[in-house]
Amino acid sequence: MKTITVEVREDHLETLAQTKPMAALSELIWNALDAEATEVRVAFIENELTGLETIRISDNGHGLHYDDALLVFRNLGGSWKRHGSRTHERKRVLHGKFGKGRFRAFSLGNSVCWHSVYKDGAAQASFKLSGHAAKLGEFTVFDRKGQVQQPSGMTVEIQDVRDTSNLLRGVKAMEEVTNVFALYLRQYPDTHIIYDGIPLDPSNAETRFTTYPLGEMVTEDGKRIEATLDVVEWRLPGKRALLLCDENGFMRIQAQPRIYFRGFSYSAYLKSAHIAALDSEGFLETGELHPDIRQLLNASRLKLREHFALREAESAIEVLDYWKETGLYPYSGTPADNQEANERRIFDIYSTHLERIFSDFSGATLRTKRLVLRLMQELVHSDPVRMAGILDELITFTEEMEEQILELAGAADADETESRQRETSQE
Repeated sequence: MKTITVEVREDHLETLAQTKPMAALSELIWNALDAEATEVRVAFIENELTGLETIRISDNGHGLHYDDALLVFRNLGGSWKRHGSRTHERKRVLHGKFGKGRFRAFSLGNSVCWHSVYKDGAAQASFKLSGHAAKLGEFTVFDRKGQVQQPSGMTVEIQDVRDTSNLLRGVKAMEEVTNVFALYLRQYPDTHIIYDGIPLDPSNAETRFTTYPLGEMVTEDGKRIEATLDVVEWRLPGKRALLLCDENGFMRIQAQPRIYFRGFSYSAYLKSAHIAALDSEGFLETGELHPDIRQLLNASRLKLREHFALREAESAIEVLDYWKETGLYPYSGTPADNQEANERRIFDIYSTHLERIFSDFSGATLRTKRLVLRLMQELVHSDPVRMAGILDELITFTEEMEEQILELAGAADADETESRQRETSQE
């Protein structure tokens, strides 16, 4: 048995050990993936009182060699990954480079134990290594065992779990961890993460995936940078996130505040090598106070607005086509004049929003839908401005959409006034 002491200031280790729970757990999962694991399991073991007792992260990667452990755990920043950008065998893009993940484990619990099984020549060997939050930077390495009959891999067990670790369970936690690893699992489909007994499968939860180049930008110090935006739309409602990532799609931080597009559930991944550079310099936490981050976020938000405006138009066309095929659409033929054309546009905007936003309407019977749509048609025809006032209490539009509706309503009023004047002059 040996004792390893980390050669770094203690206050720095304390800072690492105060990471947010999901960020800390994600680092341990990334370590497994960087060790070329094809399966990572995250389990939460409860005690008899159903309290969280142990967090266990196990993988089938290469494990950590006993000789390497003595070096890796002694030096913060001494990770082998700093000397390459991809794994040795599967050539996967590496996530970690600075060896901070092992210290962030202490933000989940006071006691952490690593159990490594690795290939040692023609046989398998194993050893254990442990540390405690009371003595950050000091690790105990237990003697190596040879000729073991277990497959290679690493198991990390965290005990004396902190109360904040309860945030790692539940629906929101599943959504959060899916956001973190969605692009990686898309890029490497042979990789599986089983989280609290449930496999993460972003592809089944996706409805659409779109990539946008954001073009070249110039930073405050004159450096030219590139960025892309990957937009994933989800089947389940309630997901809204803009995630800042390095150029390979590894999430570094989530932007705040979240942008809301009514009727859409999405995660947007802003990818740039410059984000990784800002992260290494400690600027990401400053958010939009940093001009480079503000420029990247503004470009992303603009692109998101364009994306969802187009998606809304596409969705509206699909709904209207279906209504016309089934006889639900209350208009027939082509518009008789400009007044009816504007009236139809107002009707189309409100009725398709109603279909997307209110499940009670979208899931109603054809008879109920036909009645509601017919009543909406009458309201639009008789008084489009009043109709807008009624439905604006229920439906929130973007400023651009509100301006379009008011413009159409004004045009409809003008056409109606002109029509009445013609009728009066003819009399």
